[in-house]
Amino acid sequence: MVAMFFVASAHPLASAGNWDGAWYGSIAQHGYGFAHIDAQRDIAFFPLFPMLASVALRIGIGWPLAGLLVNNIAFFGALLLLYSIARRRWNAETARWSVAFACACPLSLFASVAYHEGVYLFFSALALWCALHSRRAASGLAAAAASATSAMGIALGGALVIDAIVRRRDARDVAYAALAFAGIGFFALFCYLRFGDPLAFVHSEHGWRTAGFDARAWLRVLLSVTSWDGLLANIMVIVLVPLAAVAIVAQREDLGRLVTLYGLLAIALILIAGEPISADRYAFAVVPVLMVYGRVLARIPVAAGVAVLAALLSLLAYDAVQFAHFHWVA
Repeated sequence: MVAMFFVASAHPLASAGNWDGAWYGSIAQHGYGFAHIDAQRDIAFFPLFPMLASVALRIGIGWPLAGLLVNNIAFFGALLLLYSIARRRWNAETARWSVAFACACPLSLFASVAYHEGVYLFFSALALWCALHSRRAASGLAAAAASATSAMGIALGGALVIDAIVRRRDARDVAYAALAFAGIGFFALFCYLRFGDPLAFVHSEHGWRTAGFDARAWLRVLLSVTSWDGLLANIMVIVLVPLAAVAIVAQREDLGRLVTLYGLLAIALILIAGEPISADRYAFAVVPVLMVYGRVLARIPVAAGVAVLAALLSLLAYDAVQFAHFHWVA
């Protein structure tokens, strides 16, 4: 995937740091409070990914290569964990299709550039893997790392805590699950100490969108598929958010309570986060979404599955070229 940038732009490496990559690059190199554009502030971006990238910067790797390497390495690890989780829930065939879907999905672009998606996918998958193997302390710590990487970690933490309570675990196990909120908790503490507002990262989101469920915007997305341009622009939003919710509910027994809870809470968080800007990008990094579509592909004829992957790869190539030329993708 990364190789596409070497043919898509006159400055291929620099293009990997387009859009949010520039914000992350500023944080990694200068810290928070350095960059703002009108109402948009860098505190909207969670800290763990730029912190990891800053380690690469300190050993002499430049930006955006540092961010690109961190994100790609994490994505590779996430694919291994995704395979293991899907195989545990179903079989090796479904696990292979889940990984294939994750790689071919157009939104996998953001696991290849200087964005946080690969890192979040890795830590959230690690938290689920540890929980499913009864390694509860490790699961909580991995989930804490996930919540320090993305607000989607709130959904993961909620799923871990609810699952622990419903299973009637002891207080220690519930506490391990609640560790998931440590990452976002420390970020809130930092925001309070630095900016006097523990929810600065939430309030700064208003520079991009308004909060709350935007029914009109989602209706526009659903109705847009009646035109070719609208279909091309919004098909993955529909596939990865509302249709994914339906698929998760339909496969809840195979997924199990924890994975199902996480998937539905993550999609609910996306829906209430305002208008569906980048909704498909956030949903891509949700493990249950990748798993249910892997299961769908495993249950249809192989030729049909290959055709679906080919179509997805075509969209991925198109989006990669657009992104490299600084056109908005997701």
